[in-house]
Amino acid sequence: MQSRLFVNLGLLLLVVALGYFVVTSEDKNSETLSTLTAIKTESINSITIRHNKRIINIEKNNTHWRLTSPVDIAANDFRIRTILKLLSTVSHSEYAADSLELEKYGLAPAKTSITFNKLQVDFGMINPINNYRYVKINNKVHLIDDHHFPLLSSQTGTLVSRTLIPADGKINKLVLPDQTLALNSKEIWQSTKEISADAIIETLNNWKNSEAFGVHEYNERESLGAIEVYLDNVYEPIKFFITDVDPWLVIARPDIKLEYHFNLEFYDALLRPGAEKELPDEFSEQIENVSPEEFMKLMNKQNR
Repeated sequence: MQSRLFVNLGLLLLVVALGYFVVTSEDKNSETLSTLTAIKTESINSITIRHNKRIINIEKNNTHWRLTSPVDIAANDFRIRTILKLLSTVSHSEYAADSLELEKYGLAPAKTSITFNKLQVDFGMINPINNYRYVKINNKVHLIDDHHFPLLSSQTGTLVSRTLIPADGKINKLVLPDQTLALNSKEIWQSTKEISADAIIETLNNWKNSEAFGVHEYNERESLGAIEVYLDNVYEPIKFFITDVDPWLVIARPDIKLEYHFNLEFYDALLRPGAEKELPDEFSEQIENVSPEEFMKLMNKQNR
């Protein structure tokens, strides 16, 4: 009985010792990990991406990001935050730049680079042994995980917000291929078709909040229908064109050379208000109005 007690006590001490060893080893390993920079992402307010001959400029606007060239449009905040993580990514190895033949590593000249404020990071080749990528900052060359290069080398639309309407935009008129939704002089929403108040509110919500699964460079096709979105305090409408419905819905903006790709389920949601909620025959002569108060109630109902 006493021997079993000593055995159990010995096992307990062994478990404690192993636990201590693992924890202290992890602490030592974390202390030895070196990051690419010590810069805080909060301090960055401008980003410039160069890839081959393409240059993308991105500026911070309060808490959001915006592309300023080659197109002026809201950026995809999630993807910009992903890019900012480059600053704190792990550097697996570092070398003095003047000790290397930079041409062999794709760093002289570098075809891809990113500048955070004034700090430039040049991207070189992949190391074929460990699949890390060579990057150069000032006079140092680092080896890092290759998580960021695909995003920097992708087409411009990858960094654009996937919503059709600016986050701060307020729609006051929506011209669709077969009907128009608009505020009248009494600030009451009306439609040129006999649809329910719910259908009007739902469609406006869809245009405000729906996200494309992808934004791509504009591919010129025959227009299948035109759309105009009028916003408060903006004189000219945003003009969209339906350019494809197979295998998905494509809504294009030729003026900024971008197009938004949606699953086909968004066709009715964006383009056919009341498609499955048309009023019965007995209401055929009734004009459906939405007062500002009803509008706010329905908006709150939709957002729950």
